[in-house]
Amino acid sequence: EKYVKSQVWNKIVKNYALSGTYEELGIDVSGMELAKIISGENIQTGLDPLTKQIFSNKNGQFDAKAAVNFFTNASETERGMKIATFLENEMKDNRKFTKYISLIQKGINTTTFEAKQAYLERTKLVDFNYAVKKYREIADSTINVSDADLEAYYSEHKNEYEQKKSRDIAYVTYKIVPSEEDKQATKKDLEYYKNEFKEIDLNNFEEVVNYVNANSTRKFYFPHLSSEEVKDSALFYASSDTVFGPTYENGAYTMKRVFDRKVMADSVDVRHILIQPDGQVIKDMDRAKEIADSLLTLIKGGADFAELAKDNSIYRVTAEKGGDLGMLTEAALLNQLGNEFSDACFSSKKGDLKVIETKYGYHVAEIKDFSKDKKEKVRVAAIYQEVRPGNTTVNNYFTQARDFSAEVGNSIQKFDELVAKKGLTKRIANNIEPSTEVIAGIENSSPIINWIYKDDTKKGTVSSPFQDGDMFIVAIVTEVREDGIAPLELVKDRVTAEVIKSKKGEKLSKEMANVTDLPKLAKNISFVSSRLNNDGIEYKVIATAVYTDKDKVTKPIKGENGVYVLKVTSITGGKISDDVDLSNDKNNAQRMNYFRINREMFEAIKEAADVEDYRYKFM
Repeated sequence: EKYVKSQVWNKIVKNYALSGTYEELGIDVSGMELAKIISGENIQTGLDPLTKQIFSNKNGQFDAKAAVNFFTNASETERGMKIATFLENEMKDNRKFTKYISLIQKGINTTTFEAKQAYLERTKLVDFNYAVKKYREIADSTINVSDADLEAYYSEHKNEYEQKKSRDIAYVTYKIVPSEEDKQATKKDLEYYKNEFKEIDLNNFEEVVNYVNANSTRKFYFPHLSSEEVKDSALFYASSDTVFGPTYENGAYTMKRVFDRKVMADSVDVRHILIQPDGQVIKDMDRAKEIADSLLTLIKGGADFAELAKDNSIYRVTAEKGGDLGMLTEAALLNQLGNEFSDACFSSKKGDLKVIETKYGYHVAEIKDFSKDKKEKVRVAAIYQEVRPGNTTVNNYFTQARDFSAEVGNSIQKFDELVAKKGLTKRIANNIEPSTEVIAGIENSSPIINWIYKDDTKKGTVSSPFQDGDMFIVAIVTEVREDGIAPLELVKDRVTAEVIKSKKGEKLSKEMANVTDLPKLAKNISFVSSRLNNDGIEYKVIATAVYTDKDKVTKPIKGENGVYVLKVTSITGGKISDDVDLSNDKNNAQRMNYFRINREMFEAIKEAADVEDYRYKFM
């Protein structure tokens, strides 16, 4: 759902931002072009994902015949016309955007000069000796940093501190735990059903299933169990008119009753063909049954089951294996295809062929074999009532959360003090943007995200309690960031670290000004290299080395991890002949350009259109 919402949003933004551009550039889609897309002639450049999905066959391939048939007959109904118009617009929008992208790509070509430069950067190799003194050799505490230093560095590097709108919060949770009174109330409610549960007709399987589903917080799912699986000998050997419970287990009260007992195999080996209505070729369940019955007749007449499964079964997991599900226990079969299919299989004989109706459609099934081990098993009907907090309990926790919020009084310091005093756990969520959909640890994050971006929510504002499932949340805004350059206050730690590094660099540069002992060796370094032996990533040092003359000792170079002095001892490559093949370098550079276009263009479009994202207000 979140993915779909994001896709819809991106589409709206794209169409809004580019509609005028399409018109100015004369980008459009003709009726003939649209017809070619629908018929599959121009599928690669015009078919949008939604239309492709709707008209894909069981192998995931676009079915042009089905698409043409739909659009040809769409005018017969109002609904068909609406769907066809919508899909045509989707295809047009997709095709226009493809043309626009293509136009940009064709305007960005890699020149021969660029290809030559890429070739040289790749093939020129240098060896050099070097010495390094690491910044970490000087303790940060020995470097004096003044406010003026910070202001000067920040002013010079402001553009490096571009930030997006975001918020930080701290929050506490109050988990709503059922009280002893809630447990007793649940037990009493379940006891009310005890006589009624005892009187249901065990011979009517549908009645048992419906009764359990109507009165239990867990839907009917009860395979036959052996005595080892039941783990309660009294229950396993009890008569069918005995009701056990209510007893408390795993957060719920439960009543149990044996309603079926039989000696049966542990597993069944079965294969099947699933016929499922698709609303088009197989319009409904009646038509699905007709096809299943026809397949059954063919199989009984000697047709190959496996081939029919491959050609007809919608259940592709097994279709390619001739419909084989393999040897499965009753529980596994229940999980996979439901009660109806499982019961029909285990009540059959080896070699039986039958049509089975389930919620998925109609199955043509063949019972190939049963496991040899047979044992007595029982099916136990169980009614569960989970113990849930009552209104009084919920109100008690709400009151605690509300009182905490009131006591905080929009003070971050007070929030921290109360967390410690009350023994609560402080949780933190940073960099929450307007487009953020989920805050870690909070299932329904939308109300909180909406709240932190309200006009009257500032740094230090504390929330009223939010209920999120089985807990109440009280949050406080601990930081506010707006789009643009971050103020020095927000990036002071980062700026301080850079100033310290710069001052260390100056100090080490003086120490290394006359260094002649260069004990380390780097070999086969090119301009596209990034790592310098074990000294880390050093782009500036490597670039200096590649463009330094042989045997020349450089001045101290302030790198990422320390200050370096180097001397190039060997240079290979660095020249290019007239007959050199530059095609690979040209193609690689072109691919990189295309990659950047695809990755960065949408953000550029949004920025150029000055799009403001207010989705958080409607979450």
